[in-house]
Amino acid sequence: MSATATTPEAVLTDTPAPAVRRIAMNTPANKNALGAALREAVQAALEAALAEPAVRAVILTGAGADFSAGGDLSKMDELRTPSQARARIKGAHRLALLLDRAEKPVIAAVRGYAMGAGAGLALAADTLVMAEGARIGFPFLKVGLIPDFGVSYALANRAGRGVARQALMYARTYTAAEALRLGLCDEVVAEAELDARALALAGELAAQPAHALSLTRRMLATLPGSLDALLETEAMAQSLSWMTDEFTEGLAAFREKRKPVFHR
Repeated sequence: MSATATTPEAVLTDTPAPAVRRIAMNTPANKNALGAALREAVQAALEAALAEPAVRAVILTGAGADFSAGGDLSKMDELRTPSQARARIKGAHRLALLLDRAEKPVIAAVRGYAMGAGAGLALAADTLVMAEGARIGFPFLKVGLIPDFGVSYALANRAGRGVARQALMYARTYTAAEALRLGLCDEVVAEAELDARALALAGELAAQPAHALSLTRRMLATLPGSLDALLETEAMAQSLSWMTDEFTEGLAAFREKRKPVFHR
């Protein structure tokens, strides 16, 4: 893969087959945690792929051992006011909305961990393929935060509100086999076959009639329910959550590698 010109350390892109653009998050030292720099680099790479006529399908994956560990908790205690917190979450929403409104199909290839916002990124894809050893999880409540990045929307759309309720309220993490059983992913393959399978699926989609496929995707995306409304609610609730003692405790417990105690 070649690095993007603007952020060579954050995102790698290549064209592994005609009409297919692959975007790989490339900050393995922090498990591809979605801090502002990586998130913006992914958005820029995705925007470029969507704008290029020769690209008809996109693969989103992670370089290294993991897809993405989710939001970068190491930066979150820098948020001092609800307005700062709101600005941060609205920045994340731009990528969520870009994925939702994309006029080209996106395939997520997940190895290792896809957690929190990283899970949301994967769930936003049209097809989600997981390696056998992969995990997908929703630990928001463990650090005193609500689900964000459109996760509740994507979960409910993929697997129904009942599965979404259990995953989010109990802060579950699922194996690839469990994710397949619950409808959180579409296929599970051997680790060694993940990239090839994602590429084969992307090739199938790239071969479809681009205009009709785009309209089909939009019809599916505009079924009853509004991501915009959900994201606005998220922005309000998450901005307040970042200011709570629960988040202070959750973040401290995360850093100290202990179980948080929310009720003393």
